[in-house]
Amino acid sequence: MVLAGDAVLNEHGEQVGEYVVVENGRVSRTGSGSPPPGSVRLGGYLFPAFIDAHAHPAGLGLALSGADLRGSRSAVEVARRLAATRGPIAYGRGWDQEAFDDPGRLPDRRLLDAAVPDRPAVAVRVCGHLAVANTLALEAARPWERYPGLVDRGRGILLEDAVGYTVERLMARVDVEPLVRTALERLAGVGVGGVSAMACTAREAEALASLDERGALRVRVACYPAPGELEGAAGILSRRRLGMVGLVGVKLFADGSLGARTARLREDYHDAPGSRGVLLLDSRKLAEWARRASSMGLRLAVHAIGDEALDHVIEGFNRAGGVEGFRVEHASLVHDGQVKALAALGVYAVMQPRFRVSDWWIDKRLGPGRVRLAYRLASLPRGGVPVALSTDTPVEPPEPWETLSAAVGLCSQPACTPGESLTPREAFTAYTRTAASASGGPLAGTGTLERGAPALIAWSPSSPLEPGWRGPARLVYPPGS
Repeated sequence: MVLAGDAVLNEHGEQVGEYVVVENGRVSRTGSGSPPPGSVRLGGYLFPAFIDAHAHPAGLGLALSGADLRGSRSAVEVARRLAATRGPIAYGRGWDQEAFDDPGRLPDRRLLDAAVPDRPAVAVRVCGHLAVANTLALEAARPWERYPGLVDRGRGILLEDAVGYTVERLMARVDVEPLVRTALERLAGVGVGGVSAMACTAREAEALASLDERGALRVRVACYPAPGELEGAAGILSRRRLGMVGLVGVKLFADGSLGARTARLREDYHDAPGSRGVLLLDSRKLAEWARRASSMGLRLAVHAIGDEALDHVIEGFNRAGGVEGFRVEHASLVHDGQVKALAALGVYAVMQPRFRVSDWWIDKRLGPGRVRLAYRLASLPRGGVPVALSTDTPVEPPEPWETLSAAVGLCSQPACTPGESLTPREAFTAYTRTAASASGGPLAGTGTLERGAPALIAWSPSSPLEPGWRGPARLVYPPGS
């Protein structure tokens, strides 16, 4: 197959021709001038497909089928949007109490009971680290039995692991495969050719394997299950001959989120004196997991948003040794000394530029003195830490132009400091080749149009390096049905 456009861009944003030749699913060459006869002429720009290095396909599919709670102005509006859903569970995601007309009032169990009295209902905050459940959802999942310290049964408030556990228990009532298929079709439709599926469950792995065996996957998927799902996911993915999906690593959480005030900080939250967040894993446990993952031939991907949580990750990795290629997810608050320590370890920082926009309240959480340490997209790579871009979708929109816009600083929120923005070419490379390298497994060697690379090719009528590029884009190879 030959795909022809007005320009072909490599992973650095450089024009390398006007057409791409694909043979046996791999890039054969790029060429200039008139394309060979029989070429598929698309016009516009061809380039390596984007690789989303931290995403949640099943979660995105669930969000697409549920209620979009972004922009809700009150707890009552959250409940009303949930009530409008259809299906065996009422699910919604995206609310942010900081944007409510009454920022102090969270949704609660009684409010959801009144709005959705006939089926389980869960409203997940935009960050995914805090949720509210109605009585039927609580009784169905019984999260207090597993996570007694993370559940307020009276108010229906769930924190951290209790959120994912409750949603997963309720998803037993839902067929996961259509959710995964819908999510991956959405990603392909915006030019994404590969994802790292974070906290990939055994049921999600089964859905991905089934789709792959039927030749129904266009988007490559690197699975990183949480510890409780590792054995099940490994059993599914390691014993089958699969090409587009594979088990690559393990996902751990060292802390929570800034929005829920559960990210673990060295110093108190500026707007909550006496509170420094929650440490979910210390350096000793992280070192144990790092050794175990290495012994299994797997990578470790550790969620660390707060600066103290990152201290524990660095210490744990140093204790373990041999962690080159491991990942720190988010790395939202980073000091200069931590940049040097991460560079010495040889690990990736997998970051979400769109958090700079969504966390518009970050100066309230951290105070003006610490905002400069947030989302150091430029300082990390310039200090020797490879940065891979991602969306954490459904936390952030899956569209690459939203990520690129925030990465290059086309935003005005407090965290959008010009000195921590990337150039368009830096951002493009971080979202293609570096993201593929950080993902590994079936994504190894992608994110480029070099000869022999697995062909994942996207198209847009305009250049993705243009300032303010807004798409559209789509995956053109592998071709759709």
